[in-house]
Amino acid sequence: MSIAKQIILDELREQSQVEPVEDIIFWALEHYANSKYKSTTGAVGAYCIKQRILEAEKKESENK
Repeated sequence: MSIAKQIILDELREQSQVEPVEDIIFWALEHYANSKYKSTTGAVGAYCIKQRILEAEKKESENK
């Protein structure tokens, strides 16, 4: 496992930031997907992950 992945997983478990870590990650994905680099493969990946999260949250709220 990469160091970055391990740190992200640790942060998610520990939740030691002021804002929820999953929100911070989502905002970073959203920012990168909408940045001046939006035609890069990284920004496309960020957009796809962001959309997947939004769709799953919508589906979850519809099932409640």
